[in-house]
Amino acid sequence: MAGPRRRKQHKHGSDNRSPPGSTRPSPGNRGRGSRILTGRRLWCVRLALVCAAPAVFLLLLEVILALGGVGYPTSFFVKSERRGFLTTNPHFGWHYQQETLVEPQPCLIPLDKPADGIRVFVLGESAAMGMPDPSFGFARILEVMLRHCFPGRRVEVVNAAMRGINSHLITQISKECAGLYPDVLVVYAGNNEFNGLYGPKTSVSFFGKHPTLIPAFHLAKRTRTGQLFRRLLGANPEARQNRRQTRDKGYFQDCRTAFDDPERDWVYRNFRVNLERICRHGLDAGADVVVSTIGVNLRDCPPLGSLHRRDLDLPQRRQWERLHQQGIRFETVGEIEQAVCRYQEALEIDDHYAELHFRLAGCRLEIGDLEGARRGFALARDWDAMQFRADSRTNEIIREVAGGRARLVEIDKALAESEACLDEIPGKEFFYEHVHLRFPGDYEVARAMLSAILECLRQRGAMPAASAEIPTSRQCARELAFTPWDEVNTAAAMVKLTANPPFTGQLEHARRQAEAQNAIATVMDRVDEQFINAVLLQYRQAIAARPEDWVLQYNLGTLLHQLGRPQEAVTCFEQVVQTLPHVVPFRVLLGQALGQAGLTDQAVRQFREALRRDPRYPPAREGLTWADAMRRMGR
Repeated sequence: MAGPRRRKQHKHGSDNRSPPGSTRPSPGNRGRGSRILTGRRLWCVRLALVCAAPAVFLLLLEVILALGGVGYPTSFFVKSERRGFLTTNPHFGWHYQQETLVEPQPCLIPLDKPADGIRVFVLGESAAMGMPDPSFGFARILEVMLRHCFPGRRVEVVNAAMRGINSHLITQISKECAGLYPDVLVVYAGNNEFNGLYGPKTSVSFFGKHPTLIPAFHLAKRTRTGQLFRRLLGANPEARQNRRQTRDKGYFQDCRTAFDDPERDWVYRNFRVNLERICRHGLDAGADVVVSTIGVNLRDCPPLGSLHRRDLDLPQRRQWERLHQQGIRFETVGEIEQAVCRYQEALEIDDHYAELHFRLAGCRLEIGDLEGARRGFALARDWDAMQFRADSRTNEIIREVAGGRARLVEIDKALAESEACLDEIPGKEFFYEHVHLRFPGDYEVARAMLSAILECLRQRGAMPAASAEIPTSRQCARELAFTPWDEVNTAAAMVKLTANPPFTGQLEHARRQAEAQNAIATVMDRVDEQFINAVLLQYRQAIAARPEDWVLQYNLGTLLHQLGRPQEAVTCFEQVVQTLPHVVPFRVLLGQALGQAGLTDQAVRQFREALRRDPRYPPAREGLTWADAMRRMGR
């Protein structure tokens, strides 16, 4: 019985054997395999494939674009064509700024910091950069002062500020600066928080309200794929340049934000967080950090925009208008006491209107009420609805962040207490318009910052020379070749700026423009051969003292070009291009000077080299056409 039973079992078993080489699973295994790809697991796999496919596509596209050389570098500093040096990236602002198109100041930074070197970075916006001409900003003046304090040592003051940016971008720049062995980071920022990137009335304000999304947003725009899509969608330099032309008065009116607007709160919060990060970047790198409050033009810069309080009803508005107009009439005829009374009554109805605060402050100043005038001008700044200058709350945040983290320099107080400011209310003696400094203002800022920087350096073991004296404003101007010619050029640049919105809506704008133009004309009437020779002598003396300073060579070349002396200008521009070969505008200037000097073949080479580096730079294309035409004519 056992035998047949065993044979039956054996036969049954043999019927279930798979043929040799067969991969058919057993019934048990077949059930387990089918359950792996069913239900929730199957949908997870499908979802993973759906998500992975675009990611793989974008990754492959990024690789292809990189291999094809599509895109541009996005860091603030890039390798210079001069071996062993870094320089600023002219394309840095392209993927950040929505409407403007500006570049950082060119510079050269040795990768290997000298053993006895002193390296200071200046961070900030256009006021820190030195607009309208960084050649004479407080960063350059600081360098002169530090050279006097540390003779024989290599002093570098790197201008890492940039026009049109705000703390969201300064944060990234500070991180890069922290990796370049700084001794001191100087931070002078706070003017562009409301009308700069992620401000409350900008096209990307959503990210300002949700700042945790900003790093991912920046990362996406920095990729080559992001650059490609932005260019295809019109976010390219040419399109931004065209949009910039449409910034009329109506555009700026739409940007107005009241001082008590709740949307200001997240702007202040973002500024505080960014400023803390900037300080942390420097401190974590072992550098000292000097943070400064912001000085602004209080006395001679009316508000750019004014708004009534939101709950003002029609009868109150009419009463306010009546008192306001009465005050203006009294002020016009010189009855200042009566004007003060009417303005004060209007203020009791609506104390939000910035221009009213400014008018009342001006009247108080005229009757000798200095304390009342100071309060009024400060309120006019704070209630300015087009906030292109740091207000009192911004400066208070700067003071709070600096406490315990960095050294604080109170520039607003330093300007008010300067001997040049007789009424302790900073105005046109320091500023061109709202925030940009004249040379005397830049000098005062540099001198106020110097003591904090020297204290930082002393603690790092760098002791100033015992016999060192802080150079005067006149000495700094002489070493930087800030001549009467440059003073006129910078003033003319600012008059051109203030001839456009939003300045055209300011109180008494036409009068201030006329005064500035008349001051320029007065100097130009004195321009003769003796004037020019004195200017050229000052330049040559400055260059003899610092022949390696490319900024001096550039400024002298520009002056010679303007004077119609192209052969001499060529010599200057050649040295500049040799120092900074990547800066396309410098090559174009050299090409123009060569063409005017009759060296058309060399001019063509410079224009072609400029176009090779930047095929979209219009002056290079125009210059090449001009030089080719001259060459065909045999000139």
